[in-house]
Amino acid sequence: MQDILKVLDTLTNDALEAIIDRAEEILQERVRKVPLAEDPAIGIWKDREDMKDSAAWVRRQREQWSKRLIPEE
Repeated sequence: MQDILKVLDTLTNDALEAIIDRAEEILQERVRKVPLAEDPAIGIWKDREDMKDSAAWVRRQREQWSKRLIPEE
């Protein structure tokens, strides 16, 4: 990364702006490729009975975490 920054520091303002513009275009293309609603990760746990109430599931998980932090006597 440092090598890239050194090279960028040597460019003219116009050249640097052109690179930034192209980088923004690339990022926008990546965002458009897979809409969030179509991402395979969305709904991955929809069939899990233990996660029907996600808030309750998280609460139970956090309770387990805190138990691990308290030393047993």
